[in-house]
Amino acid sequence: MAEQKGVPYDRGWAWMIVFGYFVSSFIMVGVAKSYGILMKPLMEEFNVDITVASLGMAVGAGIYTLAAPVFVALGQHFTERSVVMFGAVFACIFISLCYLKIGIWYLIWMYGIGAGIGNSCLFGNGLVMIGSYFKRIRTVANGVALSGASVGTFAIPPLMEFLLQTYGLPGTYLILGGLYLSVAVCGALYRPIKFYTRETKAGENDEKHKLIKEDLNDSTRKRTNFVQDKENVVISNTSDPYTDLEIPIETEVNREKSVSFVTSTGSLVMGSMESLAQIVQADESKKLSNSVTIKICGKSIVIPKIFHFSVLKMPAVVFYTIFSFLVFFGYFNFIIFMPLDADSRGFKSFHKAWLVSCAGIGDLIGRVVVGIVGDLRIIERYKIIGATCIFCGINILIFNFATVFWWCAIHTTLYGFFGGAYIALTSIVLIDMVGIEIMPKAIGVILLIQGLGAAIGQPVEGAIKGSSGSFSLLNYINSSLMIIGGCFMFLYPFVRDYAKKSKDKTGAEQEEEEA
Repeated sequence: MAEQKGVPYDRGWAWMIVFGYFVSSFIMVGVAKSYGILMKPLMEEFNVDITVASLGMAVGAGIYTLAAPVFVALGQHFTERSVVMFGAVFACIFISLCYLKIGIWYLIWMYGIGAGIGNSCLFGNGLVMIGSYFKRIRTVANGVALSGASVGTFAIPPLMEFLLQTYGLPGTYLILGGLYLSVAVCGALYRPIKFYTRETKAGENDEKHKLIKEDLNDSTRKRTNFVQDKENVVISNTSDPYTDLEIPIETEVNREKSVSFVTSTGSLVMGSMESLAQIVQADESKKLSNSVTIKICGKSIVIPKIFHFSVLKMPAVVFYTIFSFLVFFGYFNFIIFMPLDADSRGFKSFHKAWLVSCAGIGDLIGRVVVGIVGDLRIIERYKIIGATCIFCGINILIFNFATVFWWCAIHTTLYGFFGGAYIALTSIVLIDMVGIEIMPKAIGVILLIQGLGAAIGQPVEGAIKGSSGSFSLLNYINSSLMIIGGCFMFLYPFVRDYAKKSKDKTGAEQEEEEA
């Protein structure tokens, strides 16, 4: 294998990661936002009301809520590549089995489980991969990758309407399952970062390297990297992201015993073996905090932590979680019920599909624009995401009063524009608030709570529609939540100042105790 010259940040294979996530989000989000088109055929086929017909997406969202953090953690423990490929195959099998059309509850559970598990594997792990491969132009990369959702929202609704009219419900489910299977190819592109650090130059003393390698293989049975300079030898274990503690090796330097040690954060520390013992132990404790060790039949098994609820001690994470719940509830539920709302206004079948497509067009433009503006750093990105949520909510409110197709199309396009900007900035703003190292842990907890908005949204709003007989109240609820969430984001400076004061106070207390 040809020698790799460092991780290709912002270049090279990083753009293959973007391509893979583009196609994944094309299918995942395109199918999800088109579910409203399936609801009327389900209601007519099985003679059920809107509340029952919406449960397929609700079950999927509920499973996604619980499973997303699990698969983000498993992506770190194994690889994001393997988890995404598993999710694609799993979703294909379950959604394709909807072809049997045994009954409404069979379709609800098969579709919900397949889409829920599949999307759980795809979404979070893709964001983590992009965050790992991009630094300088991370906003642009996220915008391009997530623009696949925009293209999917544009292309899949008319395709789904065509499939329903041509092949009916069974054939449509079968083809949707095939679309999910293609995501496995995209997942194969998610090359782990450790691929680029697996092999390094051997150095000058090959015999010493051989002895060290043999000793390490006997004791740990793990792969190692060897790096040698003039005075030090450092062994880097890259076989497991949770146990990559680098092993200190004593060497003769100026007739004194010294050691080089690289912490889990990548910091190089040099000194005597005794002076570094406490540092090694602290670093080991930090690594073990990412996993739980259990003993079965006398054998220790390391299991990655699924939910890192300790991140909720950070005010920024709590703040962002509340924001995400409010905004995502209004944003996602509007597009699910919008086709049925359009149908109630007398629009033709393909017209309601094209309204969803208009949202996809606006979504694409919004992601590209916010990607460029966000990286210019003219305006702080938390202000941009707050403003986009407010304007998105306003367009949902105005859509409620539209009576003709072109008027509805204008506001669904603007809904897509501001909503696409909001989605493109979600992970970027989170990284700005908590940093890239905390982001994988924080996003798991945030997805768990945010998903409640999607999980309870469809049945709750379906029941409201059933009791009120109109979609107007649903539009008022969704627009209000987005506007409230957007305004809430502008309170972030107070949260940031509070966190800084708390950190300074804690540091001062520790210094006093040490004194």
